[in-house]
Amino acid sequence: MKKILILWATLRSTSTVFETMMRQRGDFLVLHEPFSFYFYRSEERKSDRYAQIEVNPAYNFESLFQELIDKAQSRPVFIKDMAYYICGRANPTFLSHFEHTFIIRDPAKSLPSLFAIWPDFSLNEAGYAELYRLFELTTAFLGKIPPTIDSDDLVQKPEATIKAYCNAVGIPFIPNALEWGSKAPEIPKWVRNWHTYLLSAQGFQENNKKNYVSIEDNDRLKQAYEYCLPYYQKLYEHRLRIE
Repeated sequence: MKKILILWATLRSTSTVFETMMRQRGDFLVLHEPFSFYFYRSEERKSDRYAQIEVNPAYNFESLFQELIDKAQSRPVFIKDMAYYICGRANPTFLSHFEHTFIIRDPAKSLPSLFAIWPDFSLNEAGYAELYRLFELTTAFLGKIPPTIDSDDLVQKPEATIKAYCNAVGIPFIPNALEWGSKAPEIPKWVRNWHTYLLSAQGFQENNKKNYVSIEDNDRLKQAYEYCLPYYQKLYEHRLRIE
């Protein structure tokens, strides 16, 4: 079996920008959040957010997991996914099939962005506690800290951050993958409304959109931020240090 490299994230963490870079490389089959189908659209689904959509047994956990393993028989696979999708499933068998990496983002930046799309998001969907728990499980399983990058480093120092990531996971650094020019990134149709800024971006850059609801002005956001911040801070201590 070839390498299955996975980047665990929270929503609105600039992880899809990273995924776009991995597509640009051309040496991995890149999959966008396959475990979301298990969480939201399988017979075993854990949320009724998309209750109007008919469930599909092909998205049940074991079927989906085996499909990913099958895909990796012929070529390396890169997956970007959310930790909260697989809570309760991250046993040693599951963990052993992936090379785990993480991306984190200050909740002061991610939560207002999430609120703009899902004003009814749950703390589970914010995903910080779940990301930290998966990080702890992975660290215990591996006996070492998995490579973890911070979103601010990624958009402010993309070349140095990607070089550090590539070195940590043992893949070549490909400079040309850091920019994709006027060619629109390949983003699945069902999530394009989440990534309107990325669709117009030509590489790694900060989204300076300023019209999000501020955390200070919204009680729901304030409570979510206070809940998520300690998990982010714990993860931040273990990030790859970028010069």
